[in-house]
Amino acid sequence: MERDNTTTRRFLEDAGIAPGMRVLEIGCGGGEVTEVLARLVGPAGAVAAIDRSEDMLANARDRLSQAGVDNVQLMTLDVTGDLTRLDQFERDSFDALTGRRVLMYLQDPVGALRRLCRWLREGGLVVFEETDLTMVPARKSPLPAHDQLADWLRKMLVAENANTTMGFDLPATFVSAGLSFEGIRAEAVIEGQGGQFAPSQLLRLVQARLISSGLTTEAEVEALAAELDHQSPDPTTVYVNGMSFCAWGTNPSQ
Repeated sequence: MERDNTTTRRFLEDAGIAPGMRVLEIGCGGGEVTEVLARLVGPAGAVAAIDRSEDMLANARDRLSQAGVDNVQLMTLDVTGDLTRLDQFERDSFDALTGRRVLMYLQDPVGALRRLCRWLREGGLVVFEETDLTMVPARKSPLPAHDQLADWLRKMLVAENANTTMGFDLPATFVSAGLSFEGIRAEAVIEGQGGQFAPSQLLRLVQARLISSGLTTEAEVEALAAELDHQSPDPTTVYVNGMSFCAWGTNPSQ
């Protein structure tokens, strides 16, 4: 399924990502945001995208190749560890540092930002989009199967030590990292809109993580997936299953 990255594209454009920029993306995963960034900066710009997973980088490489994107350099790197591989780039050489749904998984996002900003020029942009579960699920009336999925997902993230309130925490994280915080926006993620995975599809994608977290069993996952398919809400029903926050700021003079 090809997902719609319109919200991310708009967040990045509004924050100031523009043609000709050199961008450092952390936690690039399968390359969805990487492709968006590569197209925004254009042939005169470049993206260095890093991730700790070789498998995810292989997926990103395939995605970018099929899309005809050639202004991206992919690197295996864990931002919580040794960053010396970034020394192939000159310090202060990037115009922007960005990522999507990555700070929420870091135990020390402030420290990571401080370390990474050594490669960001003075006045360079810092733009991060993060998921926040503080206000969700939001609906007029309960949808039991969908609410069960939302509960499992929240508990899974907690079990994985992810910060489920990272959206609200973004401004303070930026300031603590010594950045100049400029602004923040948020948009609701509504089921059935924007090309999100269908609930049963999402459930199966995270099945292994749910089971390893001790939250459920394979049989219970299959039962809930069938119930989700059977009880799909009316197209006019609005079910908010997530909030996406984007904060941006700049790297001040040292």
